[in-house]
Amino acid sequence: MGKTKERIETDKIRKKVARAIHAYHLFGEDDRILMGISGGTDSLVMLDILTNRRKYLPIRYHLEAIHIYMEDIPHLSDHEHIKQICEQQGIKIHLEGTSTHRANTKKSMCFNCSWNRRKTIFQKASDLGCNKIAFAHHMDDALETLFMNMTFHGEMSSIPPKLSMFDGRFDVIRPMILVCSEDINRYADIRNITPAEYDCPYEENNHREKFRQVIHQISRLHPQARINLYNAMDNIYPGYLPGKPTRH
Repeated sequence: MGKTKERIETDKIRKKVARAIHAYHLFGEDDRILMGISGGTDSLVMLDILTNRRKYLPIRYHLEAIHIYMEDIPHLSDHEHIKQICEQQGIKIHLEGTSTHRANTKKSMCFNCSWNRRKTIFQKASDLGCNKIAFAHHMDDALETLFMNMTFHGEMSSIPPKLSMFDGRFDVIRPMILVCSEDINRYADIRNITPAEYDCPYEENNHREKFRQVIHQISRLHPQARINLYNAMDNIYPGYLPGKPTRH
């Protein structure tokens, strides 16, 4: 009996994740990976794909998950729903609280919230002896970041698939980097994955959503636009770019 249309679609998305893992050498035998689970669709799809992928591989790697909740902003996520999903997948989940306390008062609340979340994740990874930390950033996230950095900072930089941190103590990895947002939403629909994350009442009106719309508009111009833009970051011809002007 042949595969259903839904199975073919989910397999196609899982293969994109597998391609990223192999192409960027994200993890391998005996790695201990801590997955950052916000409760949003992206991270829950990553959890599903990495957990299911492990069933069919000859190599063994260890997976655990962490969910950071903000103690001073309650009800941003459904903890029980996240715990239930992880238990169904046989994944141990760590619920860790932090706050929006401003480590840097010159920065926004969103910046400090993100900073405190990352700090908590890194500390937990160290406590658990994990050498990899997986985030669910995808291709659209990378392109939005690229456009924002070009626009506001005049530089070509984005979020890499793999980033060594703290003198090699951890690798931050992004297994979903070759998957676009439409893929993720379709996968979630097929697998009946419902988000457990809610809108933050303090979320700032930042520029990312505007650049997200720009990416969607560009995608209408050419079916391969996203992939071409992503590949362009590693396909640079310096001789055909202006370079820095000489200063006298």
